Amino acid sequence: MLAALDDTSRSGQGSLPCDVLVIGGGAAGVAAAVAAGRAGVRVILLERYGFLGGLASVSEVGSVCGLYLRDTAGAEPASVGGFGQEFALRLQEASATKPMRVEPGLWVLPYRRHAFAKVADAVVRESGNITQVLHATVAGVEVQGSRLSQVQAMAWNDSLRFCPVVTVDCTGEATAAALGGSKVEDGSTDQAPAMVFALDNVAVDLEKFGLLEVRRGVRRAVDAGCLPAICENLSLIPGTGQDGGLELKLNLLAANPDCPRWQQITDWERQSREAIDLLYRFLVESVPAFRSARLGFVAAQVGVRSGRRIVGRARLTNEDILSARKTPLGIARGCWPMERWAAKPRPEMTYFDERDYYEIPMDCLRTAGLDNLLAAGRCISAAAGAMTSARVIGTALATGWAAGSAAALQAMGRPIDDAVAIIRAQMNH
Repeated sequence: MLAALDDTSRSGQGSLPCDVLVIGGGAAGVAAAVAAGRAGVRVILLERYGFLGGLASVSEVGSVCGLYLRDTAGAEPASVGGFGQEFALRLQEASATKPMRVEPGLWVLPYRRHAFAKVADAVVRESGNITQVLHATVAGVEVQGSRLSQVQAMAWNDSLRFCPVVTVDCTGEATAAALGGSKVEDGSTDQAPAMVFALDNVAVDLEKFGLLEVRRGVRRAVDAGCLPAICENLSLIPGTGQDGGLELKLNLLAANPDCPRWQQITDWERQSREAIDLLYRFLVESVPAFRSARLGFVAAQVGVRSGRRIVGRARLTNEDILSARKTPLGIARGCWPMERWAAKPRPEMTYFDERDYYEIPMDCLRTAGLDNLLAAGRCISAAAGAMTSARVIGTALATGWAAGSAAALQAMGRPIDDAVAIIRAQMNH
């Protein structure tokens, strides 16, 4: 596989066969590739950046949600298990962090910015059977009957063609499904995105005051017309505030339904960085605790919380979440509440029972129109409210693992019922 890939990439043309093609190297894509690789099939993993981790890496998310059951009484969180638990333990070690409670009952795992990509690299390398193609963007697909037969991509300015037996769409935008003519649902207006940035050398007791001093100063500046109103929508990244460092999230406006997708993401990127620059200069000049502060980093990309998703053979509903519904066809557990972000400092949270979880049916990962295309992460078939829970990193690791496992078995010619049984057994470990 590696020799064939090298030969083809030099010429910029040719076809690369594989059993499973995974598009997108974020949390879901890494889990899908590792699951298929460990199952013993040939896997190609396409990623548009030069590193793995997706938004968890490039957008500086900072904490993993959806790994632990909600519990207001327990001192330590109970994990939902599966590959997510394995990944979390390695991420915890690589980051030198531990799970923390962010509000009554909710637990997250903070992580260091470099650690997510490092752990993703390690699990992909160790699984075997995976060829990575970085700096790769899908440009088109070919469909024959009800099957996706070929995927075209640009990889570092070379044109490549892939001929998978099964494809797993982990793009966060249902890219392969949309290009293949399968029905998709546009969720780009469902959630507001955010831009993460960090300030160093901040002289403030965060444990005691939080963002109170910041909010008061920013509110006065907005009222006086010195700052845009969006600057009020600040929230802290969980686990921040040690050693004078402060990591913040600036929540933006949701997508304009009348704006083309490419234009919207361009506007978000430009406007968020302009607002952060204005906000930083204001804080240094006007708020005593920030007089010596420095702008540590601004995330390389805005964190998009919702996009296109497939129309599947089943649909995860709001009621499935709120009733913590279980199903014999469940292949992933979700434990995070419904978390809807608008352009405000805090989200609207809707909870189900403590120490409980819902299950996502396999058919939510299977496209309605293409027999050999699966989806995972933010691409699965779900109602808008349900996706506000299922989109988080912990659940994306679970749906990615399920999609990769099912894709591998399908490539071997085994029925989907076998995949469900195997995945359900793995969920308990």
